[in-house]
Amino acid sequence: MKLYSTIFATFNVIACCFAADQDILTILKQQNDISTFITLLEQFDDLVDLLNQGTFSGMLIYLPPDGRADLNLVLIPNDKALAAFGNENPDLSNDTDAVRALLEYHIANGTHPSATFGLQPLFVPTLLTNPDYTNVTGGQVVEITSLDNRSAVVSGVKAVSHVIEADIFYLGGLIHIVDSVLTIPISFPATITKAGLTDLVALLNKGGFLTPSSPAATIVNSLADLTIFGPNSAQFSASFTGWDGLSSTDLLSILRYSISQGPVLYSSGFQNNTKIPTLDGLSATMIEQNGQFYVDASLITTKDYLTSNGVLQILDSPLSPNTTGQPPLSTPISNHGGGARGLSTAAAAGIGIAVGAILLGGTLVAALYIRIKRRRRLADLTGGQTGDPPPRYELDTKGFDEGAVDAAEVPRSRVIEIHHPPQPPSPLELDGQERSRVGVAAQGTAPRHLGFQARS
Repeated sequence: MKLYSTIFATFNVIACCFAADQDILTILKQQNDISTFITLLEQFDDLVDLLNQGTFSGMLIYLPPDGRADLNLVLIPNDKALAAFGNENPDLSNDTDAVRALLEYHIANGTHPSATFGLQPLFVPTLLTNPDYTNVTGGQVVEITSLDNRSAVVSGVKAVSHVIEADIFYLGGLIHIVDSVLTIPISFPATITKAGLTDLVALLNKGGFLTPSSPAATIVNSLADLTIFGPNSAQFSASFTGWDGLSSTDLLSILRYSISQGPVLYSSGFQNNTKIPTLDGLSATMIEQNGQFYVDASLITTKDYLTSNGVLQILDSPLSPNTTGQPPLSTPISNHGGGARGLSTAAAAGIGIAVGAILLGGTLVAALYIRIKRRRRLADLTGGQTGDPPPRYELDTKGFDEGAVDAAEVPRSRVIEIHHPPQPPSPLELDGQERSRVGVAAQGTAPRHLGFQARS
């Protein structure tokens, strides 16, 4: 179904290529409920000219390998969204630089029809390159995706803006109207605080990494194009003792090993068996198992928190330069979508033990069955004798003749043959000890009842 939608959108785009010959302001003024955005845009003639400079040439769907094109995607918040944003930021209208930065962050490179949203992870550079707001080479990005079968744009602190009116063409590109204002990504410390990553905040505070004057704070706030890997787990929070006793040098080494600088590693760039160079001088290893990605032995649990100078990838445990290249300890079942979560390691181990026990039990039953069959066959061939002659036990018994004067003077002796279990001994006699017992019971007036009971 998605394929058909994409094909339909392709032909629709091609048709609109020839029809969209009007400039950005003319097209915008034909739309409803976006007058506030128009007012803001009209303050910057150079942005209007820039948006109109994009021209349709050839197939609109084609994009160069780097994802850029001479076309622009304009993401326009409707009036309701901008009114809510204005209430939360009352000083915005008096800050020209802030207004311009906000507009630039809503203008992305390339054209992306709504039918292509969510086909693959896509992080699109925007026109926002002002160093006061971003330190990402090529411009701060937005994530174009699909959530709950709706086209959406994800921005800073994972703010989600849904597309409510899509694929409006103009002279220089494509317009989507969204239901909320995009959030310009903020610094790493501000992101983890605003996003509510409390366990990660506690762990970094424990290591002294968030102290403004610390070398760690300088790294995460000043360097460009950073990919930071950090755990957000109650197991590695304020009560974590794994770093106790480490020197400041060792702690800084751990932080540096958790950061890569270079092309920012968004989830769209995740690949199996990838070496990730770190600031510590060592390389971590990215592994894919069952559709999930690990860095060394740490599972990436949440992807792509955009920050002002890169991206944060959340792990289930901290990285360490002392365990570089260590493979994942276990392979959990992949969790796709909102379905049931994969089995825990303990549950998987329990199932493995149960299966092993069943197999072992079945093997033992089969072995015992074969053994019994062989013994019966041997007995048939030897006339019931399966080994050495059975031992003979003599048991003296006394009987009494009721007609005798002195019954005690009339002893009787009888030889009773008891067949000992044949060799090899039964499983109850694996230690080689004789376990047979013979009991004699006399009941009533002798010798009317004389019973023998054997047990082993």
